[in-house]
Amino acid sequence: MKLSASEAARRTGKSVPTITRAIKSGKISAEKSGSGGYQIDPAELFRAFPAVTKHNAETPPMLESETPHLNPSETPLLQEKIGSLEAALADAKAERDEWRDQAKRLAMALPPPTSEGGVTQRQGMWARLLGKTNKA
Repeated sequence: MKLSASEAARRTGKSVPTITRAIKSGKISAEKSGSGGYQIDPAELFRAFPAVTKHNAETPPMLESETPHLNPSETPLLQEKIGSLEAALADAKAERDEWRDQAKRLAMALPPPTSEGGVTQRQGMWARLLGKTNKA
């Protein structure tokens, strides 16, 4: 007995689009039915996705706290690592700010572009070496 995409989704706990995407990508093989749906062999379906059982469908027990209990010896090590990461971040930000300031200073020190008729005149290497100037 073959399953439709919606029945396959219900039996695996997946959504219908997930099942159809798996078929289109080749993860699951299926036959196209005359009505445009898919007919999926259960063995093929459960090869790719585990079946939902009563045990799987149950809601997992809630944790008493969202924060896991850490071994007391791990806490100082983690605090030390956090401190070193915060220091590295502060150094990176300071370096970034220094580079930004340097780029601003260099941009302000550039001479304004000279232009005649909207076209910048470029001087060749030999003209620069010989001290000649461009005249339009």
